[in-house]
Amino acid sequence: MATTATRQAGTGLDRLREQMDKAGLAALLLTSPGGRRYALGSAPGLADGAAVLLTTDGTVASAADGDLTAALHACGVADGAVGADAALPWEASVPAGIRLRPAADLLFAELASCGPGELPAFAAAAELAAVGYTAVMDHLCVGMDVRELSGNVDRSIRRAGGLLGWYDPYGGDGGTDGPAAGSDLVTVRGHDPGTARLIAGTPVRYVLHPLLEGVAGYAAASAVLGKPDAPLRAAGDTSAAATASLLAALRPGEPLREGYEAFDREAAGHTAACRIVTLRGGAAAPPLPRDSAVVAQPGMVLGVRTRVTAPGGGAVELAETAVVTASGAEPQARTPLRLVELH
Repeated sequence: MATTATRQAGTGLDRLREQMDKAGLAALLLTSPGGRRYALGSAPGLADGAAVLLTTDGTVASAADGDLTAALHACGVADGAVGADAALPWEASVPAGIRLRPAADLLFAELASCGPGELPAFAAAAELAAVGYTAVMDHLCVGMDVRELSGNVDRSIRRAGGLLGWYDPYGGDGGTDGPAAGSDLVTVRGHDPGTARLIAGTPVRYVLHPLLEGVAGYAAASAVLGKPDAPLRAAGDTSAAATASLLAALRPGEPLREGYEAFDREAAGHTAACRIVTLRGGAAAPPLPRDSAVVAQPGMVLGVRTRVTAPGGGAVELAETAVVTASGAEPQARTPLRLVELH
């Protein structure tokens, strides 16, 4: 039996509702973690439902079991166009009279755009990610148990005020080489899966994703213990150059998709991938579509994630929280966007 809870939207959703109305949408269906959290708030467990519906008249419905028909009925939506921010859960069905339209761009632009008063919170969350980076780099050594590494990150970030965390939904960016370890504050790859210990010459990749008062910090780094071989060093050089090109392309007034294009040009000939995500709402929303029409504007806060795979194994993974300013993208965590060599 469907479990549906409804309430009135807060004033923080007024701008999104205005954009929905302009787009001719009767409602917006949110199935991404970031979208659900943005609509319902950051309280633990509040946004765990498979689907959240927001209407232009301000009704919010959360269907705990993903019953979209019940959510639509609870909101009084019987027909018309409904925007969807992400792919629907496999069990979801839409009643006759409802026309689904893609709305990823609409939600992406809303979640990326912050007012001046919100920006310090993102800077503070990014600083927590930088604290986690220091906690990793100060202790890395061959033979270290990766669980001890994640424990160091947890303690350091929590001492700095990060009392919550959020799961990183983009764990591998495709083609992962080995299982992940860590916690809700850090995801680590690059250890021996049999012993959970770090190995010389193998890149250790870790994504930092602390949460501070509902705001997500975001950064990633890659380090190698010892001297990297030539293919890994080349992958590191390509990763650094391609990530720099991506960030340089995030200019006000230009389509955000140019960041993807700049990365692809620099990484041509390598097995590589990148993502641009929004961090508002306490969890990453779906990545920016590659054909997106969203234009960069000052005040946008973006999570940028890149990965370049080395021939023969291993990969270099980087990420940063970036704020779009009048002069371009400004990194917030400021962790090294290159392969770090530890001899």
